[in-house]
Amino acid sequence: RDFTYVPHHLQYMLSELLKNSCRASVRKYLSDLVSDVQNEGSSGESKEAPTVPSIRVVIVKGAEDVTIKIADKAGGIPRSDARKVWSFAHTNMDESTMEKEMETDFETDEFTGSAIRGFGLPLARIYARYFGGELTIKSMEGFGVDAYLYLPVLGAACENLPQRVTQSPGNLDSNPSDYY
Repeated sequence: RDFTYVPHHLQYMLSELLKNSCRASVRKYLSDLVSDVQNEGSSGESKEAPTVPSIRVVIVKGAEDVTIKIADKAGGIPRSDARKVWSFAHTNMDESTMEKEMETDFETDEFTGSAIRGFGLPLARIYARYFGGELTIKSMEGFGVDAYLYLPVLGAACENLPQRVTQSPGNLDSNPSDYY
């Protein structure tokens, strides 16, 4: 079967996941680079220059779902912060890093043109769940993050609305299956 999905929602979810992985990877690279420069000066020995950690994207289409895995090697998220990524307006950046990045385009969101932080992952998960999917994040602190986006093949799943909405008079009146 074909995979059909709302293009704007799919683009938003993927761009948020990739943006987070890219930012974390670049931050890890810069941190490693600074550490190497500082250590090189004190030890006198030269090491191979660090590289930007890779990001791997795997897309698999099953009978019911399309699963997209985005895996980075950017150091991961501490378990104590793992639940916070789903809170609106949460950021795990310290003030000094935020101030430095505000002066660059690195912190500007392409869609909004601003530096609003902490809305991407929670909103991406809402989009996924609304259409019967799921967004999960698995982190290995000190290594990296694997983000899994599960998307049902549309047509097999309807909007994931709360039961009180699906049982409301307005929704029942607009459901053609009630008339057959």
